[in-house]
Amino acid sequence: MAKNEKTMEGLMGVLKDDMVEHRAVLRNNLEVQRTVIEEEIMVLEGRLALKKEYLAKIEGGIDVLDELK
Repeated sequence: MAKNEKTMEGLMGVLKDDMVEHRAVLRNNLEVQRTVIEEEIMVLEGRLALKKEYLAKIEGGIDVLDELK
């Protein structure tokens, strides 16, 4: 029975090591995904700023046309 207990302890140790390694891989994958998404957000924010600037120019053009009526 003592041999079975040592075997179980060994298996639990291996499983625990595997879980720690798996957790580290998952964490790394999540950090990579976070970095990619943050970069995409920055690109989208830049595009949004350009669109807002363009919209302001359009609205300014509409205001000028309204004043010419």
